[in-house]
Amino acid sequence: MVTRTTTYDYEQSSESDRERMVPIPWARLCDATPTLGDPAEVISAVPGTEITGTVINPGVVTVDAYAILNVARGAVYRHNVRTTDVLHIAGNLHEHSWRDINIGDTVYYSAETDTLTAGVAKLALTPVQSDGATLNAVFGHVVMMQDETSANFPKLAGAAGNTHVCAVEQE
Repeated sequence: MVTRTTTYDYEQSSESDRERMVPIPWARLCDATPTLGDPAEVISAVPGTEITGTVINPGVVTVDAYAILNVARGAVYRHNVRTTDVLHIAGNLHEHSWRDINIGDTVYYSAETDTLTAGVAKLALTPVQSDGATLNAVFGHVVMMQDETSANFPKLAGAAGNTHVCAVEQE
């Protein structure tokens, strides 16, 4: 089982113009239980075009009308990223294949990956959902954390997939 890594205490992009705090009604979030520091996606009528961002203030559904997301393009946060690149349904939803994570790789928000990892990783390398047609929203791209070098890459997929903590520059 994958263990959740707390990431809310890391933000690498504190320079100006890297914060766009947007209130989003709880009912419009893909995950109705947002967690501080986690990636989030806003429900959209057109798959693959959803607003994504990092939860800055999850609020409390019975008290607050909104969760607050930082949706700033270029903001860099540390997130759990799954090496899954293809999801498949053959009787049941499962990860079909994996690949290494490297600098510059596109990372997608995937509610299906979140389901498979029991809430550990909402981000993965899979551009489409398990139906092979519905697009996942682009969340951002893998960059190096301040304490990393190119020697830390690639982050290996493993024989049955892995979840790695990666710095992700938001799209």
